[in-house]
Parts: sequence; structure tokens; C-alpha cells
Amino acid sequence: MNIKEWKIELRRRAEAGRNALTPSERSAKSKRINELLIRRISEVLDSRGKAGRRPTLFTYIPVKSEVNVIPVMEACWLRRYRVVVPKVQPEQKMKLFEIRSHSDLEEGAWGIPEPASGAEPLADIRQVDAALVPGLAFDLDLGRLGYGGGYYDRFMQQYVRSGYAKPYLIAGAYDLQIIEEVPMGLFDFRLDELITEARTVRASKSAK
Repeated sequence: MNIKEWKIELRRRAEAGRNALTPSERSAKSKRINELLIRRISEVLDSRGKAGRRPTLFTYIPVKSEVNVIPVMEACWLRRYRVVVPKVQPEQKMKLFEIRSHSDLEEGAWGIPEPASGAEPLADIRQVDAALVPGLAFDLDLGRLGYGGGYYDRFMQQYVRSGYAKPYLIAGAYDLQIIEEVPMGLFDFRLDELITEARTVRASKSAK
């Protein structure tokens, strides 16, 4: 089995496991994960924010059986942090737009909420202090298995190619999403931190 086939099989298993959670289980686990994420992301944003601008979080809009991270966005709004979310462009890249409330979202491709027309684009990706990224599965070496579109991998490659410092990369997931090993390709990236309802895994280099 090559790496592509391996990833396809791992995605199938991971999504089935996540979908098997009951709504009440998903809600309880998401609540605990959000409590931990909000605390940690606030620490990171406060430590990384630069004078003259608001600390900035890049996050995603949850769909299907993903951890519901909407409370993280809402907590950031209350704390006056800037929140940016992605919108897929025709060239298969993501562009980030600021959202200030739920009213700044509209239904986009595949029924996934995205920034509404008129939302303010983020001019410089170097302004992102922390990124809350989605994924289907993770391992204890902070490898991430995405959905197969490569959008986040291509986005992170912008930092690599430009020589920019990367934002702090964090994910919130159900503990059952942790697997023995995520196969890593050339352009796959590792997280700085993974938070589940049961544990937190942090890279040794990630002091803040």
C-alpha cells in the first residue's frame, strides 16, 4: 500500500470513528475541548501579539462531526482578538477574511459557511499569530491527516517559500482521533500543539 492509499484508508476509518459518537458525546467532548482551547489560544495570542495591531487567530468553520470550535471564535470576539477564516479561491488556494460576528458568514461551496461578500481580506499572512486547524486524525508526534484537498498544506507552504515565521499551529480533536502514525508527505506539516478532551500534546520546541 502506497502513502496515498494508506491515507485514504486512514481517512475512512477516522471519519467513521468520529461519526460514531452520539450527539450528546460529541457535545460533552466539544465543551471540554473548547474550554482548553480558549485558555491556550488566549495565552498564545497574548504572548505573540505585536504592538499596534490586534492578535489574530486563523480558524475554520466546523462542519459535520468535527469538534464544534465556534465557542473559540466567540471567545476571541469578546476578547477583541481578530478572527480570520478561509475562503477557497478558483486557483485552489485559500484566502483569509476577517469576520466580526456570525452575520459575516454565508453558505459557500459544499454548504460550508464562508466569509460573506464584502468581508475584509487579510492583507499579510504574517499577521496570523495562531492557526486552529482541522483534521481527521493526528498522532503523538503531532502529525496531521487532513481531508485530502491539500489546502492547508499549500497555505503553510507560503510561509516556507517566503521565509516567514509560521503561526502557532494548534488543533482540537476528540481523543479517538489520535492514531499510531500519520503518514507524512513532503509538504505535510506538523502541529505545535494538539488538545483533546483527555490530553494535551505539545511540541518540545513550542514554549509559548
